[in-house]
Amino acid sequence: MATRSARAETLPRANSAVRVESFSGKGRRPWKTIGRRVAEIEREVFGEDAFTPDELRRAFTAREHVAVLLWDGPAPDEGVLVGYTQAEPRAADTYYISNTAIAKSHQGRGLIKLLMERLYADVRAAGARFVERDVAIANGYADMLVRVHSADILETFDHDSPYGPQRFMRMRVPEP
Repeated sequence: MATRSARAETLPRANSAVRVESFSGKGRRPWKTIGRRVAEIEREVFGEDAFTPDELRRAFTAREHVAVLLWDGPAPDEGVLVGYTQAEPRAADTYYISNTAIAKSHQGRGLIKLLMERLYADVRAAGARFVERDVAIANGYADMLVRVHSADILETFDHDSPYGPQRFMRMRVPEP
């Protein structure tokens, strides 16, 4: 199993810094310290389609799953959790990105790029060469991902789901 760095990458702001860090259930921030906030963000972003707290706990703490946290605060040990993403292995060389959410107060600031760059680094460190995901079509996110990652996308197809129209994407893990 690959080891992920605890190094946090930051994006400076006026009175604080927004930063990402890899989550490890055995790290300095175990699930019991972040689980409630993860569930709050999940409900805020996805409403009745949100994963339950128990589903989130399993997704974040299962062996070989990868999760990245997005923090807003002045120092590494301070701040508020404002987002996350999580991926799980599908095959020896493929991870499926099953969940990404940023608190509404922090959306529209380009923070998704910081979050996803760290996730890509972590799945690459875990041995993945490919990532897959389903993305909502209605909000324009699917089209934006196709534009941003066009050189890495290997396959896409649109399909209906309980969450509305989705676009499945399979792509190479983007290089830094």
